Formats: sequence, C-alpha cells, structure tokens
Amino acid sequence: MDSDMDNLDNLQHFSEFAEVLKTYVIDSLDESKQPDAFAIIKEFRSIAGRSALKLVDNTMQNEDKIEYTNWELEARFWHLFDLLLDFRTSDSSLDSEENKPYNSSSIFEKELLQKDRGLYEIWLIMLWLQENIKIHEKPNNLPVNKWSHTSINGNLPSADLDYPLRDVTGNITAEDLSEDHIFFKYIYELLLSGNFEEACEECRLSDNVTIAMVICGMQEYLNPRVDSQLDDEFPTQQGIKKHALWRRTVFELSKTPQLDPYERAIYYFLSGTLPEENLINDATWESDLLINLNQILQINVENYLLSNGKIDQNELILNLPSSTTPLQSVLNSIARKHPTESEHPIRVLIGSTILDTLDCVLHSSVEMLLDVMKGNETTNEILNEPYLLRIVTHLTILLDIITPGKVDNSDKVKLITAYISILKLHQLFDHIPVYIKFLNDEDALDAYSFILSSIADSETRYSQLALMAQLQLPTANILRRTAQRVFVEMESVYTPEDAIVISSEVSGVDKRTIHAVEWLIEGKLSSDAITSIVAMGRRFLINGKIKSLQYFFDSNTIESVINAYKLENLAQDDIIADDASIKEILEYQTLVNGYKMYEEWQKAITQLNSESNIPSLIEKFQAYTDNTLQLIKTFLVALTTDTSSADYPVLYEIRALYTPYFIIELHKGLVEAAKLLKIPTFIKDALDFTSLVANETDSLYLLFQSSGKLKEYLQLVAHTATMLERD
Repeated sequence: MDSDMDNLDNLQHFSEFAEVLKTYVIDSLDESKQPDAFAIIKEFRSIAGRSALKLVDNTMQNEDKIEYTNWELEARFWHLFDLLLDFRTSDSSLDSEENKPYNSSSIFEKELLQKDRGLYEIWLIMLWLQENIKIHEKPNNLPVNKWSHTSINGNLPSADLDYPLRDVTGNITAEDLSEDHIFFKYIYELLLSGNFEEACEECRLSDNVTIAMVICGMQEYLNPRVDSQLDDEFPTQQGIKKHALWRRTVFELSKTPQLDPYERAIYYFLSGTLPEENLINDATWESDLLINLNQILQINVENYLLSNGKIDQNELILNLPSSTTPLQSVLNSIARKHPTESEHPIRVLIGSTILDTLDCVLHSSVEMLLDVMKGNETTNEILNEPYLLRIVTHLTILLDIITPGKVDNSDKVKLITAYISILKLHQLFDHIPVYIKFLNDEDALDAYSFILSSIADSETRYSQLALMAQLQLPTANILRRTAQRVFVEMESVYTPEDAIVISSEVSGVDKRTIHAVEWLIEGKLSSDAITSIVAMGRRFLINGKIKSLQYFFDSNTIESVINAYKLENLAQDDIIADDASIKEILEYQTLVNGYKMYEEWQKAITQLNSESNIPSLIEKFQAYTDNTLQLIKTFLVALTTDTSSADYPVLYEIRALYTPYFIIELHKGLVEAAKLLKIPTFIKDALDFTSLVANETDSLYLLFQSSGKLKEYLQLVAHTATMLERD
C-alpha cells in the first residue's frame, strides 16, 4: 500500500510541473495576458519546496532522506536559476548616480557592484547561499556571562576578556571552553546565513562584547550628510572608516592558535580570507563556496577603493590576497574537498548556472541519453536519477523561452521527446500535448505522431483532441502525420510473401492501422479519412484480412464519414457523385456484409441439432446463397473495367482473391447443406456454378487462374459430381 502511495506521489509531481507549463501556454495564447516565464521558475521552486516538506519527519528512512535532499537541492537550484537568469536578461546597466570624491567608501562599493555585473552576480550568489545555509536551533545552554565558571573558581585574575590571549597561564575551565565552543559555532552559523544583527544581539546577551565589536566593523563607512544617495536609507553614520585596517586586524586574530576553531573561523570569514584546511570539521559544499565568494567580493571591493583613493596605504599593515581566483577554479577546489556533494547532479547544475554553462551540461545530458540508446552504456545518471531528466527538460524549456537560441534545438528536441516517453510510460497522456507545444512545428509533428500512433483507447483519443484544440496545436497536420507514420511503418507487414489465406484474426498491427484511420475520422478530416480507409481496405484485403476490415466497419459509422466528406466537398457535386473512393469503400462494405452472412451460416451449421428450426435454417441459407451469388457477380466489377487505370492491378488482385473464395465457400456450403438439410438439389445448384465460372462474358475463370485457385475448384467440382452420380 505504501509503495502504491509513493507511486501516486511521484505521478503527482509530473502533473504539478506540467500544469504550471500548461497555464503558461494557455495564458500566452490570450492576447490580453502577458505571462511571465520567471513565474514558472518560482512555481517550480514552490513545488520542490512543498515536496521536500512532505518528507520532513523524525522517522525518515534513508530513502526518504535521499529524496528529501534531492527536493531541497532542486528548490535551491530553481531559486538560484531565477536570480541569475533574471539578472542576466535584465537591462545591461544598473541604476547608478555619479559619485563624488568626497563620498564615503560604501558609496564606492555600491558603485562597483553597479559597474561590474560579474561581481554583482557573485553578490547575488552569496545572498542565495546565505538564505540556504542551514542554521541549527538556538542552543539551550548558551551562556549569559563570559567565563562564569572560571571567574567563580578564581582562575581569572583580570576581568579583561583578552587576558587569556596575553597570559597563556590563564586557566579557563572545561565548562567555559565547552560553552564557548557552542556559542562560537552558533554565531558562525548566523554569520554565514547573513544574520549579522542577530549575531550581534546574541553576543550582547552572552556577554561576548569583544566579538560583537569585531562584527560591527564589517560595514564600510558611510555618512548620510555627504552621501545624499543614501540619506533616505540611513539616518546616521554607519560602519568604520579604517575598514582595510580592521580587515587585517581581524585576520591577525584568526591566526591565534589557542582560540576556539569556530572563533577563528569567524575571524577568517569577517576578514574575507580562507581558513586553514580542516579548521572545522562540518564545512559543507555551500559554506565553502560562500567563504570563497566572500573573499572574491572583499578583494574586489578593497582593490576598487584603493584605485579611487579611499584607502590610506598606511592601513595595509599586512599583506592579504589582492588577486581573485576564477570561479571555475573555486568550484574545482571545492569539488576536491567535497567530492560526494559536488558529484550530486543538481549541484552540477548549480555550478553550471553559476558559470553560465548550462547549455553545455544540457548537451552532455543528451549525449548520455544517446549513449544508452546506442548501447554504449546500459545506464547512467540521467536514467538512474528519476528527477534529473525532468529537471533538465524543464530547464531546457525555460532557457528556450527566456533566452531563445541559448540551447541547441537538437538538444531541446531530444530532451523533451525523452521526457515525453517517460510520461507515455506512466500513461500520463494528458500532459504530453503541453510539452509538444514547446517544439517547433516539424519536430512537434514527428514527436506527437509517435505518441498518438500508440493510443488505442477512445476516451484518451478524445481527450487528446480536446487538448490539441485548447493549446492551439496544428491538429490537422498532426493527425495526418500520425496516419502517415503508421502506414509507412507497417508497410513491410502488409507486403505478401507467401500464398494468401483468408484469416479470421485481427492482429495488433491491424488494430494500430485502424486506430490511425480513426484519428482522421475523430479529427473530422473526412477527405483524409476517405483516402486512408481506401488504403487500409486494400492492405487488409490483399493480405486476406477481411476480418480486420470487418472490425473497422463494425467500430465506425462509415455512412457518417461519407456524408461528412460530401458536405466538405459540397461545391464539387459532380465529382462527388462519381467519386471512385466512395464507390470502392461501399464495395468493401458489401464484401464485409457478405462475409458476415457466411460466418452466420457457418455458426448455424455448427449449432444444428434435432430441435433446430429447419424451415428457418433453410430460409437463412437461401438468403446467404442469394447474397453471395450477387456479390460474386458484382464485387469490384465496375471498378476494374478500365484496365489502364492506376488502381486496376490492386483492385483486380483483391477481386481475384475474394471472388473465387466466395464461390468455393458457397459451393462447399451447398454440398454441406444438401447433406444436413436433406435437400439433394443443393448439390446440383453447386455444380451449376461451373457455367458461371466458365462463361466468357464474366470471365470468372481468369480470377481463379490469377489467384491459383482453379485447380482446387476443379477438384471440388469433380468430387461433387461423383456425389451426384451416386445419388
């Protein structure tokens, strides 16, 4: 039961994502609306977030934890993709005002971000990382006084909190060191997550005045009295003037070995430098990326302030890194440190989003699909991870909407069609037209016809037709291509190789061909339907599959199709009145009706017993005989008079197969009826057919020769003649 529910949940995810795209498509077709593609991204993020929350439970098993991580990472990915793509596709220049030499450093920092779009992206990524950094719940045992246990024990000669740094003989108790460790770890998490004010407040509440003062130095100096650009945002002076000096001082603190590792990590982060390797043991891919980006940002800001004379050279008391590491190198370095996290497919997408190389990753995804299709691999990530194909497909669609041409059309087609195949596998046919809408016309025809050619259920077909209309897909062309596709693919199946035997089987291939024609009928493409019915009828009959044609006629009202065809061609009455296609279809319908009567007689014979109504049976047999005789004399006769017609060979071949068949079966039926019904004259009636076959007017004997049935018929006649002689 649980596995069934899990499966329903997975299918629900397919539906939720598809519905978002469907809403966008429908709105885009409404001239009064201007749908925003970025709203799609936000909806995708919400779906992923909700899916992750559903899994939050203290009793989560390993599989649930993995799925939770996947959904959580996906929500983060869509958030980052939204932020960066929105920025990259916005106006090339950000709003900015001309700065004055007397402006504070903060104004120049803002100016740098407005000028340098690459640096602004780094700032956006940092904000994204800070929002997604996990913060543990506030520890219950945070101290309210600094080193209270040591003070009580009398081991702290000075109230100066820096005293232990100056006097290594100072003995801080284990309890205080443990509380410090818990406190510094919590403050470090707050700083990484961007909660600077909360971090300062926690320092104040726990009597950690020194570190609170250090944190306050983070901001560059600004003065609203001279920085009119910010006078609405800041009523008073903010930050510190000697920020470069502050950085170096804090960096020097980070090198102090006797400090708690998390306190040192705080100082490294505040100074914009990278910590020593393995300083703390719970660093993550995200936290290390944030630390590296923080260094890049601070180096760029300081260099810009130096170039604009906003930093006094005397402040540079220590040499800090002054050149930045390329983002690719940063990600490579983090990958070496966190190989497992870095290999997660969604983090690969995150890295590609940061580097703006998503088109390359999407192409690699296509290559992985092709490797499996070619048999080079039996499986790979894009197939192993059920969420990955969904993400890259939706990513492709969004990139194509927002940045047309960014993704190669061939890659887009392969990813979308692969995803459509997954929807087909799960019988989610109603979502398929939505994705078809994002293909160009030719690709849509090819992909959609493949799907439609496999749909047999009538309700599903009607639903597809309704969706095609709603989404304004080229319905007529799609249905034509569907029928064409099936006829081309099945051509080899209907190429006779051995002697043809009349069959009562309706194969799956026959039904697929029938459904292809029914698409045209249900799509009200009557002219195409008439043409396809003729082509299908010929294929079936020339292969002895009269039962399959009967199945088609029983499932469809041919008169309605013909009437619709006539109505469609109302202006061409003279042509319709003499339409060979309609005549041919009606001939086939007559043939099928004759075959039905033959089947009914065969059934009646098998059920004959002492209680049977003999007069009724004789009447039924007489009707069968009369109808078959009329069929023999008229079937396709009018349509095969013109031997120069292009249709003559195939129509003559069909006539040569079925006319002898019905003569032979009627002959056998008369002989059998003579025995069962005790009517000897039926044997004479059977022999009388020889004159019909042999006469030169009808030349039916030529049909026997053409079909190879002449010898069989002559043997049958000879055997019947001996029966008459015995009687």
